[in-house]
Amino acid sequence: MMAYFNKLKTEKMNGRPLLLWSSWNNKVMGIQLTIQLLVALITAVLVITTLSLSRAIRPKEIGEKIQLTSLSRCNFFTGKWVFDNQSRPLYNGSNCSFISFLDDGMACQNYGRKDLDYLYWKWQPHDCDLPRFNATAMLEKLRNKRLVYVGDSLNRNQWVSLVCMLESSIHTHLKQVHFNGSLVTLKAIEYNATIDFYWAPLLVESNCDDAWHHRVKDRVLRVDSIEKHARFWVDADVLVFNSYLWWRLDLTVLWGSFESADAKYEQLGMVRTYELGLQTWADWLDTHVNRTKTRVFFVSMGEEWGKAEGENCYNETEPISNAEYWGSESSPGMMRLVEAAIKKLNEKSGVKADLLNITQLSEYRKEAHPSIYRKHWDPLSKEQLENPSSYADCTHWCLPGVPDVWNHFLSLKKQRKMNGRPVLFGSSLKNKGMGIQLSFQLLVAIITAVLVLTALSMSRGISQASKLVEKQTQISSLSSCNFYSGKWVFDNQSRPLYNGTNCSFMDDGMACQKFGRKNLKYLYWKWQPNDCDLPRFNATAMLEKLRNKRVVYVGDSLNRNQWVSMVCILESEIPIHLKYVNYNGSLVTFKAIEYNATIDFYWAPLLVESNCDDPSYHRVEERIVRIDSIEKHARIWKDADVLVFNSYLWWRLNLKVLWGSFESANAKYEYLGMLRTYELGLQTWADWLDTHVNRTKTRVFFVSLSPTHNRGEDWGKANGQNCYDETEPISNREYWGSDSDPEMMKLVEVAIKKLNEKSGFKVELLNITQLSEYRKEGHSSIYRKHWDPLTKEQLQPYHHSQIILVKTKSRTKLCFGEWFCFVCLSLRGALAQDVGVLISKDIFERMLLHRNDANCNGKGFYTYDAFITAARSFGAFGTTGNTNTRKKEIAAFLAQTSLETTGGGQQLRMVHFHGDIASSKNEVPHQITVLQINSGLVLLMLLQMIQ
Repeated sequence: MMAYFNKLKTEKMNGRPLLLWSSWNNKVMGIQLTIQLLVALITAVLVITTLSLSRAIRPKEIGEKIQLTSLSRCNFFTGKWVFDNQSRPLYNGSNCSFISFLDDGMACQNYGRKDLDYLYWKWQPHDCDLPRFNATAMLEKLRNKRLVYVGDSLNRNQWVSLVCMLESSIHTHLKQVHFNGSLVTLKAIEYNATIDFYWAPLLVESNCDDAWHHRVKDRVLRVDSIEKHARFWVDADVLVFNSYLWWRLDLTVLWGSFESADAKYEQLGMVRTYELGLQTWADWLDTHVNRTKTRVFFVSMGEEWGKAEGENCYNETEPISNAEYWGSESSPGMMRLVEAAIKKLNEKSGVKADLLNITQLSEYRKEAHPSIYRKHWDPLSKEQLENPSSYADCTHWCLPGVPDVWNHFLSLKKQRKMNGRPVLFGSSLKNKGMGIQLSFQLLVAIITAVLVLTALSMSRGISQASKLVEKQTQISSLSSCNFYSGKWVFDNQSRPLYNGTNCSFMDDGMACQKFGRKNLKYLYWKWQPNDCDLPRFNATAMLEKLRNKRVVYVGDSLNRNQWVSMVCILESEIPIHLKYVNYNGSLVTFKAIEYNATIDFYWAPLLVESNCDDPSYHRVEERIVRIDSIEKHARIWKDADVLVFNSYLWWRLNLKVLWGSFESANAKYEYLGMLRTYELGLQTWADWLDTHVNRTKTRVFFVSLSPTHNRGEDWGKANGQNCYDETEPISNREYWGSDSDPEMMKLVEVAIKKLNEKSGFKVELLNITQLSEYRKEGHSSIYRKHWDPLTKEQLQPYHHSQIILVKTKSRTKLCFGEWFCFVCLSLRGALAQDVGVLISKDIFERMLLHRNDANCNGKGFYTYDAFITAARSFGAFGTTGNTNTRKKEIAAFLAQTSLETTGGGQQLRMVHFHGDIASSKNEVPHQITVLQINSGLVLLMLLQMIQ
């Protein structure tokens, strides 16, 4: 919506057309373009000649070499996860036959997982860009070779990942799967390639070696014996090992054979036992591996994640963003043992072994585990069913998922060396020849550059002219484009337009994530018109257009919704010391000091005067409107350069029209019906514009009705359902909700048309209704602040996500006062930086319990609204630093207030200790720490984050 507003402003500002040229300039440009075309033709001929002289150069080979050289210096394992629904997932899990029949522990979707964002995260190293995984190229590398994964169920997880990644490139009749005890084999017949998994969770021999029946009470291993397993993979070309989690159990070491009566048992401790097992593994490799043939990889430890005691990965939907995170279940000591064993192999034995160090990158993915969404081999107990986290699997990984990245690394590591020979690097002689060819090409390129520079000097105005042509063409294209006809496309590359975490204006009615929303796909939808491509919103350019100007949004909470959107988009481009916000009754002002630009919101839900005009207290039982009076409001925004109006939903109530003033005893009241009342209100608005607005200065926009999604039957849901639990837009291009009234829209169009035609006044209709109709999932639903306590009936989610005002039988209050399904803004991650986020009115009232008592001299002085207003006047108060710092600052202020005034009571409230956290008798919901200083008590109230 902001993008449309931005483009419309580009076409005309201050009454002047922009970027339009005179006829003379067009002729000059024509001559310049002719010269440039001639030079371009000469340059093209020279380049073609150059290429014909250096035909032996193969750009693709050079490109591959450069890319491979870059990858050889790249640390794959240091980076971050980025959301990417364009190139992820690498395969469709529904089409992979290995997920379901080999291990249902990975088929998360099959077992009811609804949140699918885990599929779309891509690993981005800091040092390089990884090429997309190429299944066919990988199969070519494996032609006539055997790859064996050896280890536990996590290595089987990775094996299933790889065969799923490759399977789509293998014809059904050209692949075979074979089971032989602990060995599972996939054969790609066309390539004569074999990809195996061998079950050996401890690598060495143990009583847990049965691939299907390995749940034993006392686990015993022969720490010096590996041949029983190794004989199955001695001839492999590529070996991928893992072994970690099983060593963290209580293991008993067996010296001798399982059959011997003279065998000895002892417990050596986890680290020492692991060290001995790795030594046996390394000794076998040193003795048996063909150094000219076999590549060896060891996959570092997987990750188990937990948070508070009794909690784990259950219900997690987002990766960990803290780059320094390291889980307590991951043992650096055990990792060092692996690194030492591999280093010894490489340096002393000449065996090339690589460590696939996937631990840190996997640590971040707490949400990618199966959790409860997997097959459970034993029936779940009643206690488990009552506590889902008790049986959540936080060890293995959903597929497609994290192990796909591990295999991607494996494919790139294999690219560097195969069969003992460097890949894609030619001989020295070939490189010398290529050097001569490249030198010749460089010489010709220099000559070409000189010619191009000469040409540019002959037409020095070309660059600026080209830019103007591009802008003029773009604006011409946009001016003929119907922005409002199109479709929503999923785009996580350019959306969202801003990070809501950094926006200090986020309203609690829009902060969906703060109030528990987990599905975040609503952030990534972009509107795509049928007729054109909208350029990305440019905040700096918008601020330049608003330099020395004032924009005012006038209307109801939906227009405030749009105002917050605008200031959040712009705020990131303004340094904190060059902006401020001021609250003055119905007017909220955002000032960008550097640009002398003002962006206001003015509360006037019916545009004309009414008894609902207080921005904070407008819940009245009977709504009355002075249909012919607008001056009370209009005087506030009379001098604006840009006016953005909206008004629709409030007119759909049962309004009473007042003829006269609210103070007059002779005033008359009547009901005229919704449409007639709305028509008269629009006429008053239009008449005011016609009389007062400066036609050479002010731009006026009217935002069409914002649709609600209160009736699920409109899009095929059961009667009584609404936007609650919706996660996808409506794809039916013909959809029109029953709550959107075409008759009311026609009244707006008529009023605007009359203004434009008869009054010579230009008003633009921002017709956002149809495009917004599709976004049933874009509302707040239940994920917002509720100003009144919810009743038992309202706690039914479908009920309290109602979108439109619904009166109770007593007609004394509304189901939440206003419509709840506002368009969600892009709040990502942490809470909006506002004092009101950390301290609610309820907490404030209970903390200063006696401030209005009769014996309190400051009775009536300390109010919540005054506190919030005062706090916002000091921009840094309670808004800087991390959450704990902000809590402490606010708590210190309130504690001092309570100490100095005693809250109106006779003495400070008593506090009872429970360990190092105290709680008051009246159960105020925050922590209270008591410090004794010179026998006096100071209450330091540390407010807990409301979950």
